This record gives sequence, structure tokens and C-alpha cells, in this order.
Amino acid sequence: MQPKTFDPKKTMPSIPSHYFWRNVLALGLLLLTSLPLIGVAQDSTTDPLEQLASLQAQVEQLYQEGNLEQALSISTEMLFLAQDTLAPDDPGLVELTLGFQAQLLVEVGYLEEANQLYQETLGSLQEGLGPDDPLTLTTLDKYADFLEYVGEFTYAQELRSESHQRSIRSLGEPAPQTLTRLRALALNLETQQQLEAASSHLQTVLQGLEVTLGSQHPETLSTLSAIARVQQLQGQLQKSLDSLKKLRTLQTEALGAEDYETLSTVEALAETHRQLGQYETAEALFTEVLAQVNIGLGQEDSLTIQATSHLAQLYEDTGRLNQALELHGQVYELDRKLLGDAHPNIATDLNNLASVNQRLGSYALAEQQFRSALQIMEDALGDDGSYAANIINLQNNLAQLLESQGLYDQAEPLFKQAFSNAQTKLGPKHPSTLALLNNLAFLYESQGDFERSELNYKTVIQLNRKVYGESHTHTLANLNNLGYLYLRDNRPQEALPLFTEVSQAWELQLGKTHQNTMKALNNLGRVHMQLEDYKQAEPLLTEALRRRTKVFTKRHPDTLRSMNDLGVLLGRMGKREEAVEQLQNTLALAEEVLGTSHPYTFETLNNLADLLEELEEFGSAHALRREGFARRNIFFDRVLWVAGDNTRQSYIGMHRPEQDAYLRLLLKQGEQGEDIALEVLNVSLQRKGLLLKITSETQQVVQMSNDPVLKTITTKLTETRKELASLTLAGPTPENRNVFASKIHTFEERVNALQLQLGQASQRFRESLKPVAPEEVVEQLANAALVDFLVYRNEDDTLQLLAVVVSDGELNIVNYGELEPIRELIEVVRETIQDEGSEDEDVMMAANELWVPLWEPLNEYLGEQESIYVAPDSVLNILPFDVLVDDEEEYLIQKYDLRLISSSRDLVAEQLPSAEGDIVIIAGPDYDSDEIINSPKAKEVSRKRSSSVAQGARMGSGLRGLRFDPLPGAEKEGEVIKKVMDEKALTTVIYARRDGEEQRLRTLSKPPNILHIATHGFFLKEEETLAKRIKGLSRGSANRLPPPADNPLLRAGLAFAGLNANAPLLGEIDTDNDGVLTAMEILSLDLTGTQLVVLSACETGLGEIHEGEGVYGLRRSFQEAGVNSVINSFWEVSDDGTQLLMSKFYDKYLSGTPPRQALREARLEMVESMRWSAPFYWSAFVMVGRSS
Repeated sequence: MQPKTFDPKKTMPSIPSHYFWRNVLALGLLLLTSLPLIGVAQDSTTDPLEQLASLQAQVEQLYQEGNLEQALSISTEMLFLAQDTLAPDDPGLVELTLGFQAQLLVEVGYLEEANQLYQETLGSLQEGLGPDDPLTLTTLDKYADFLEYVGEFTYAQELRSESHQRSIRSLGEPAPQTLTRLRALALNLETQQQLEAASSHLQTVLQGLEVTLGSQHPETLSTLSAIARVQQLQGQLQKSLDSLKKLRTLQTEALGAEDYETLSTVEALAETHRQLGQYETAEALFTEVLAQVNIGLGQEDSLTIQATSHLAQLYEDTGRLNQALELHGQVYELDRKLLGDAHPNIATDLNNLASVNQRLGSYALAEQQFRSALQIMEDALGDDGSYAANIINLQNNLAQLLESQGLYDQAEPLFKQAFSNAQTKLGPKHPSTLALLNNLAFLYESQGDFERSELNYKTVIQLNRKVYGESHTHTLANLNNLGYLYLRDNRPQEALPLFTEVSQAWELQLGKTHQNTMKALNNLGRVHMQLEDYKQAEPLLTEALRRRTKVFTKRHPDTLRSMNDLGVLLGRMGKREEAVEQLQNTLALAEEVLGTSHPYTFETLNNLADLLEELEEFGSAHALRREGFARRNIFFDRVLWVAGDNTRQSYIGMHRPEQDAYLRLLLKQGEQGEDIALEVLNVSLQRKGLLLKITSETQQVVQMSNDPVLKTITTKLTETRKELASLTLAGPTPENRNVFASKIHTFEERVNALQLQLGQASQRFRESLKPVAPEEVVEQLANAALVDFLVYRNEDDTLQLLAVVVSDGELNIVNYGELEPIRELIEVVRETIQDEGSEDEDVMMAANELWVPLWEPLNEYLGEQESIYVAPDSVLNILPFDVLVDDEEEYLIQKYDLRLISSSRDLVAEQLPSAEGDIVIIAGPDYDSDEIINSPKAKEVSRKRSSSVAQGARMGSGLRGLRFDPLPGAEKEGEVIKKVMDEKALTTVIYARRDGEEQRLRTLSKPPNILHIATHGFFLKEEETLAKRIKGLSRGSANRLPPPADNPLLRAGLAFAGLNANAPLLGEIDTDNDGVLTAMEILSLDLTGTQLVVLSACETGLGEIHEGEGVYGLRRSFQEAGVNSVINSFWEVSDDGTQLLMSKFYDKYLSGTPPRQALREARLEMVESMRWSAPFYWSAFVMVGRSS
């Protein structure tokens, strides 16, 4: 099976199954015909010969009936009789040995015995008749046939070469038998992808047979057919076409136009025309073949089935997908009738059906068919290395389907598994291995690992040159891919010669109007545009557009691609009015043809908005940006649900530039006042914290799926969301364009209905789905103000900071400019507070230096409000705002009641009913506890691994490198707090030392009302390799592909009992009680209605900071798990100071003071205290929560 010609626009190549070998399990038993038995041994009686004839007839009958075991038994009896009756060098004995016994051994599966029989027979003949005797050579040829059947091509090649040399000695080089042996060697080399050598040998054979047997002899014609096939494998499609035309003429003269062999050649001729993109000629020839074979042979003939399958592929190539689906369906039903449901050809047919369904946007059905095909192929072929390529190619196709749905987390390991299998089972030069190496290079490229991607592209190019040659379409496609990598890496000078070579070669090979040629031409124009060589770029892009319009019309994605590129070029050339008209026309067509969510549509909309901004037509540009923002929100709502946790992060990041451009444009129109501020606030409401919001919602669905009553609903919801995402990503096709919008609407209605049903069962879920408008936020702020910070990127890629201020019903924007100076001051403040040598004056000076640029600009708009909600972004998430000092040398905590929230959405969220569980304290766990590590399961895991692995390679890497010292102060803190609780007569449960296990949180009968955890917290930095990942441009457009990303929620966590002992086995023992509670695991806890979680541990407020997402860490996860408010710390805290603060806080809180007020009053008391007035003690802990 050969990989599909790569899309020169750089997509990961599909390997369509019409290349799967048909009848892959057919052994082709040698004809069991009776040969005249000659050379009677010793006497003239005919009884033994008659007995042999009778036994032979019985073997033939049993074979025809499928009774192979009994046939083999009688064949063995026949062989013994023949050995007693016939001479050792009798051809009849050899035929019985190899034509019956050895072949039956192969059929039954006794390959070792068959091999031994071939070797013994060959050895006997070589000894008795000599190595060059015709019978010895024939036996040598049959042994090579056997070896090729079992996949031993290298050894078979040696025998073929030896047979050819012996034939030269005994018969001479021009002899037909010698030439046919050279042809057998060539076919062996073809199978091993040694195509140049195979081609050379076949040309020699053809020239010799034309002389000795004539051009119309069957052996000559067979050789010419092989030449055409090898030329096709070499990518020499035009040469193959010429050979097939010659073959057809010769066969028509010798055999007739309606002969089966002639029709087979016509079918191959049609398929070659199809591959050359000459679809009209190909279709006419396919139709001609089918008309002949249907009349003479019927639908069930293999040639009929093959021609039908190839015609279906032609329909797929030309966009007639429903016709393609119908024909592939016919082939599938015929194969089921003839072969049954478990034959590998059924897998081939399902693969073909899946390929078309994928293009039709029926992703769920396509995935089901790919998976069924893969299962059938694996069951039928098992570990048979001869057909490993079939399984590997199906893995590739399934991975591509997953990738096209945005399921990158599932696609990546499947690609890697397929590539690993291909290397091991097929070898580095096999076509499937080369195709997968290209896919892997693309995967590295999408992850931003350009160096590794470039190395892989260069490797696959070098291998393709060796296997296929310089001008093969696979080689050219890889050159094109490398050119795109250079273009993305801002190396257009290196991309230019590659695109030039590819464009010229494809035009020569495929013609000017082939889809690949036109794509290559357009690519060449794009690289000239990037080089700002507009005089070269314009004629190339104009010609590409002309050709595509003529071949495809304007309603084709490729044509729209060219229209967009030409519009951008016109703008860069200063022809802005023409550019605006071009992009407006393109956008209108793209919306109609591709839909509003297609990448090309988004790209054209953004390009048009950019151009209008350059023309200072801000009103029109504003309308486009606002529409694009709204459409992207819909896109996110459809797609993020089905993406993995890692991929969601990348999706948000890759479309962030659109949001940044929208914010920049809004700020340019700041004179329009509140309307602009309201739009900026809406950006914050829609996007800030979106990733964690989606993660929380999906976790809730998983939790509800454990309820038997809700399981059916959650399953339907997941499936419907997946179909909606798939349809969105696929976009409309010519076949479904008229019903595309209605299908989208239907799926959205189903999702809404199912979500409503789940919302009735869970208020938390209902609240998370509730849409929030900026006007609702303003209405909630009658007695308080809001400062919502937003970070965005400027055109020069520098981070900028703005804030929306809502106070007394008015909205204003503060644009700070660059974030970096403020970030540096935040770092100084944090370092100064934590510096043991700092005096209070030092802290106050640093805090005032930050107050001036950050807070003072807000005073103008805050008015007299004292209660202020603050929604930080980026690095502001780790700033204790209360510690800022104004010009009157007062901390902000002394003037304002600052209330930190994660998102302005929290202001309109309804309070979840208070949890009815007890107050739970986990304090001072024994990290060295060995209870878990000594469990039977853990001992079994440990026994299976050597101590060197456990203590060496596994330790010091990620979570397995964690180790913590005891926290006696934490245990004392828990006791102090419990004492306060007891004084208030509150039911409190405390778990300490060995009882402080992670599972305590998982086995609570009810969510706790208050949860206090005093232990070590941690946040691990991402791996260096992951830090290199950047988001890049999609191959078909300027949009970014989401690479799999590291998930910071798996690198933040809390330590519980047994962690030190369990660390070497983390990931291999039960994660529910391994001593590590990660932020991701927290999302799966049911803490609905828990009023307060106190994380009395070091740096529990830290994590990985993401633009627009805040800190990825513990606090956010607890909030998303249903907790109303979380108290966490910004730095390592003092045991004594923490105990004092917590006891003061709880005393006030449990006496009825709201938690925010209680914490503020406790901290103010410390500010007024001589001993505890330093911000180090009181400002480390902050509360983040909802509006209360």
C-alpha cells in the first residue's frame, strides 16, 4: 500500500485504502493437475502409479472441499508411495513433493516443515542432477517463491540472483528462461522498494524477450506491465502512462480489446490518468472497463470490484462525495458477500468509506469505521509482518481523523505508535515509514520544535530520494513541507529555492491545472510576498487564482485561499481600495461556502479588519472585530468541550492574537467612553479564566456520569458535543452546504437541552453554564467598585496592561501601557517583603513605588467607594494589593476593603447552598508514613521493578522527585484551630500525622462546610523541552495549530501522609491515596457549597501564570470544585505568625463575621501590633472568592 500524494499545502498525508492489496490472504495454491508420471522404478506393473493417481484425486477433492488437514494426511501417504515408486530425480516426484506436500504444509501453517521439505528436495536434486540442471533451477525458483510468501525477501533475493546466474551458465543470457528469472529478481527488488535496480532489470528483460519471443508474447506483455507498475511507484506517472498505452495496443492486437488482460491494462491506464489529475479521461476509461466486465464477468469479478473502487476514488478526488460513498458502499457489500465480515478486504472497504465520511464531516461515523477496520485488520493478520503496513496505515488514518477533529491529545500518541511500528516492522525506507516520518516532523513543527522538525524533514527527503528519486511526488511534497517550515521560521530565503523547485517539477509532471501544481504556484507567490518581492509575487498569485477559478470556480476552498492571498498582497502594494474590495468579496464567499467558523473565513475577516484599520476606517474595522470575537466565542463553545485538557490551553493561546487586536482597536476609540469600556468588560467576561471554566464543567459532567440516572444524559451530551465540534471543524462541503446551518443548529439545540437536564440536577453545573452580560455586572455594583485588569499584546508583541473601572454606575478604561515596568516593581515588592534584612520603611518605599503607576491612576474613577472588587490578570495574580502604600504612607488595607475575585463573572453568580458537612482539618501529615507503600499492591509494583530503576531513573524527575521535611508547626496550628472550634461548640474532625492521608478528602460523606489544610504545597516548573513549545501557523492559513501542551494543573499540589515513601512509585500505585493531591485531582472532588478552604501552606497561591487565565494552581481548582472562598499564601510563612493570624481569623469568622471581613480585621490587628506589623506576617495570606 502506497501513501497518498502529499498535499503540497502541507497537510499530514492520508494513506487511502484503495491501495490496500486486495485478497491479501489468498495464497494462490499451485494448480493440482496430474502430470504424466514417468520414469517407472524397477518393474512394469501399473498398480503403484494407479494408486498414486487415486491418492492425487483424493487430495484434490479434499482441497476443493477445504478439508486441508485430511488432504495433507493423504498427500503425505502419497509422497511416501511416490518415493518408493519413482526415481529421486523424477519430475513427477518433485511435483508431488512441492506442488502438493509443501504447498499443503504452507496452507495448514506448518511453515518450518515446508521450509525443510524445500531444502531437502533442493539439496537432493543439486546432488543428483547438478546445480544447473533445469529441474534443480525450477526447484530453486519455487523455493524463492515460498520464501517471498513468508516474508523472507532478502534471502529470496539471494536465491533469485543465484538462479539467474546459473541459468546464464546453463542456458545463456538471451534465453527466455534466463530472462524470466531476471524478471523474478526484479519483482523481488520492487517489493523491497529497490526501484531503480528493479526498473533497470525489467528494461533488460523486455528488450531480450522482444527479440526472442516477440513483442506480443505473454511473457513480454507481462514484463511491460511490470515496468509500468514500477514507473508508477517511482512517481514517473507520465512514463507509466506511456508504457500502459503501449501495452494496451499490443494486447488489443494479440488478445483482443475485450480480453481480460487487456481490460486490466485499461483499468490501470484509467487509474494512472486519475493520479495525474486527468479526471475526464480516467472516468471515461473506468466506465469503458466496467461496461465490458459487467457484461462478461459480472459484479463479483475482482476486476469489476477494483475498477469500481478506483472510480469511487475519482469521485472523491473531484468532490462528488456522495457518489464516491455509494460506490465504496457497493464494493463493501460485494466483499462482505464474497469474503465474509472478517476478511482484510472488509477493512480496506471500511477505510475507504471512513475516508469519504471524514470529508463529508461525518466524523463520528468515520471514526467508528476506522476503528472497526483497524480491529478487523489486526484480528485477521495478527503479527504477520508481511501485512504490517496495512495495520500501520490504518493507525495513521485514524490518527489523522482525530487530528482533524482537534483531538490532538489522542492523535499524537497514535502517530508515534504507528511510526514506531513502521520502523520496527517495515524498516526505515518503507513508504509507510516515510509517510509517518513526515507526519512526525509535522507534529514536532506544530509543537514549535523547529530544530527537530527540520531534521526529520531532511531525513525523510534524503530517504525518499534514495527510494523514489529526486522527482518523485513524495520527495517533492517533503521539499514543499520543509519550505513551509522555513517560511514559518522567518527563513524565506531558504524557502524560496524549495518552493521554486517544487512548483516547476509538479508543473512538468502533473500539468498546469493539477491541484498540486496550483497549490505549489500559490505557495511560491506567498513566499515572494513574505520576501516583500511584490513584483514577483503578484503574477504568481494572480495566475494561481486564474487557474483555480477556471478549474474549481470561485466556490472552492483553494480558490478562496488564493483570493485571500491576493487581497493581502494588494494591500501591501498600496492598492488598498482594490484590496478592500477583494477581501470583502472573499469574505462574503467564504461565509457562504465554508461557513463562519472555517479558518479561511476567520483569516479573511482578520485581514480585512487589519486593512480597514490601516485606512483609519475604525468604525468598519470595529464591526468586523466585534463580529469575529462573537464568532470565536461560538467556536470555543463548540470545540473546547471535546479537546483534551492540554489542547484547550493551546486553542485559547492560538486565537489570542484576535482578542489582542480587538482590544487594541477598542482602545484607539477610547473617546467613545462607556460603550467601549462595556465592550472591554465583555472581553474579560467571555475570555478571562475560560480554560479553567471549561475544565470544571467537563469534570462536573464526569462526576454526574457516576449517577446511573444521569449517565445516559452525560453520554449523549458528550457524543453530541463531539459531533458539533467535528462539524464545526470540518465546515460545509458541496454536498451538505444547503443543510449545514440547520445541522449546526440542531446539534446546538440538543446540547442546550441536555445541559438543561443536567442543570436541573446540579446547581453548580447550572451556574457554570449561565451566560453573563456586562450590564449584569454593573448592576451588581451598587455599593462597591470593580477594577478588572486585562493583559494584551501590542503590535510589537510586548505585553500591555489595561483596567476597566466600574464605580457608581460609570465605566472607564485605564490604559497603563507596557506591563514590564509594573512587573519589575511587583518583583521588587515581593522580594523586599520576604527579605529578612528589610525594615518596614524599605517595604513601604517599594510598595509606594508600585502604588504610583498601578493604583494612583485608578483613584480618579473610584470615587468614594471603599469596597473594591479586584480581578487581576497575569503577574498581578501574585501581588498582595493590600500591601501597596499611598502617598499618605498608609497601606491600602487600611483604606479599602479589597476583595479579590478570579473573574468578574463571580459577581453575578448565585451563592451555592452552604454545605452541611463538618469542619475538617488536615494538619501536619507524616510524609514518611509507610502504610501505603507496604500495601500488597504497592509491594507487587515494587517487586516488579528493580531497585536501581526505582531509586535511579525514576527519582528526581517531576513528582517522583518530591520530598518534604516534617511540619510540626502545622500540626500545632491544627490543634489551635480545633480549640477555637471547640470553644464555639462546632463539630470538627482533625486528621494529623499518619491519618493525614489524601483519601480523607475523597471519602467524606458530605462536602465539608470548612476545610483547613496545613501542609506543604508545591508547584513544579515545566520541563525545559515543554518550555520550547510555541504556537505556530497552520499549514493552510495564518491561523495557529494547537500543539499538545504541558498541563500546569498536574504540576501544582498538596502533600499528604506517605508522600516521601510513595514518591518512587507515583503513577504506579493508586493515585487516589498516593500522598499527592494535584490541582487537576482537586477538580474531581465534590466540594459543592464548601464555604471556605484555607490552604495554610507555603506558596499555595502560586502557580503558572497565563495571560487571561490567571494562576494555574490550587486556589483556582478549589474554586472550580465548588468552594465559595479560598485563602492561600504568596510565600513561605512563619509558623507562629500563621497560627496567630488563623486563630484570630477563625475566632471572628465563627462568631458570625463574613470571611472577607474577618480576615481583613485579623490582618489589621496584626498591622497595629508592634511584633507582627511587618507585611511579611500579615500580607502573605489573601482570600479569593465570589462576591460575598
